[in-house]
Amino acid sequence: MGCYSAITKMIRRGKYLLLLFVWQLKAQQTNMYTQYTFNKAGLNPAASGTEVNQVYFYAIGLNRQWVGFDNAPLQNFFNFSYTLRPPRSYKHWQNFGFYVDNDQGGMIVNTSAYLSYTYHLLLRKTTILSYGVYAGIRQFSKSTGAFDANDPAVQKNKSDLFLYPDIIPGFRLTSKKIFMGVALKQITITRLKDFKGREIGSPSKLQPTIFFDYGHKISLSDHLLFMPSVAVNMPIIGPPNIDANVMYYYNNRVGGGLGLRNLSFASAAFQIRFWENISAGFAYSYPINKMRLSNQNSFEIIIGIVPNGMEAKT
Repeated sequence: MGCYSAITKMIRRGKYLLLLFVWQLKAQQTNMYTQYTFNKAGLNPAASGTEVNQVYFYAIGLNRQWVGFDNAPLQNFFNFSYTLRPPRSYKHWQNFGFYVDNDQGGMIVNTSAYLSYTYHLLLRKTTILSYGVYAGIRQFSKSTGAFDANDPAVQKNKSDLFLYPDIIPGFRLTSKKIFMGVALKQITITRLKDFKGREIGSPSKLQPTIFFDYGHKISLSDHLLFMPSVAVNMPIIGPPNIDANVMYYYNNRVGGGLGLRNLSFASAAFQIRFWENISAGFAYSYPINKMRLSNQNSFEIIIGIVPNGMEAKT
């Protein structure tokens, strides 16, 4: 009886692991973060440099999902940018930077590196219209240990691919009370195949994806700010990934809130400003779908550090 129970548990775990890999491949070909407002410039190039007085910006982060599974999704990113301000007028300004991320989703590792350019135009006193673009390269490779190196099928396929150019245009509207942005992803790279026709495994498509985010800032008092927001990763073909968050910020120093992704994960976030220019955010996610039956300890953690305090929430 104990043996049967163990076998049943292994089969059930294997089934959900397979679903995890399929979902990761089909539905999350572009990265998504629970604290997307912390990594706004990584998701939309038009969000880079919206604070005209913030000359330098950097952010680092990591994301761990479904801890306990072998080859579970891992994500890391680093972002740096520099704002070039006009000497006298702040009616328009420019931002230059670069962004690097690494996404290990199951059997495939995706590493991307981009240069960015963003142009900001002040429409009103507190309303900014921004246009930005990422231009870079993506490397897809087999995850170490996920394949048997002696398997003829593995030896027959290329170990890694370099795909370029990857162009991501975006625009964003930012004001004192709202932010809204759109970015287009995977519009120049749509297949896991390089210019020489080489590919990893069977033919695979990369779905063009629209990223959209919107947030509204509501002042509840002189010290308390409430900010509901939503972010959508929507492939042209396939179901969208929808994140909805509500955050409270106290005295521009501490923040906390809750989130939901696709009725699949519930999350809690905590953000704190340590010093005048350094903030960090932490998020924990728990599966509320059938994934919890396989591993109740599955969770997601993301940490971001930015050098401008918590005032740059948009």
